[in-house]
Amino acid sequence: MNGTRVPVGARVVAVLFALLALNALNELLSMVSGESDGPLALAALQALVGVCATAAAVGAWIGARWAPALAALYGVVAAVMVVSLGPLLEMPAEEAGGLWIGAAVILAFALVCAWYLRRAFRRAIAPAPIEPA
Repeated sequence: MNGTRVPVGARVVAVLFALLALNALNELLSMVSGESDGPLALAALQALVGVCATAAAVGAWIGARWAPALAALYGVVAAVMVVSLGPLLEMPAEEAGGLWIGAAVILAFALVCAWYLRRAFRRAIAPAPIEPA
């Protein structure tokens, strides 16, 4: 952010996304190691979720202008992954019904984080008002 300080709230968001990235990596590693069974498509989605969360965390930590977009992208990818669990894991309809609510919560969380980051970074780089002499 060109010498300006990154707001504390953005650092908190960065830590949250870093934890989400670690969770995605943990799930991916358990699938790859055979501890958890799942289709290859789910592993690919989990990897994509982890990459998006990592990028959002890094962007929020350094105050990058692209961080809000990556936070929103994380929400979309993670929500798609949650909704796709039903068909990928061949879940019965009564079990898969709650996936839509979970996806909506994830998407809402990510969009709120993206909104906050955009607002915080815009404020941090806004020029100081010029006072008359």
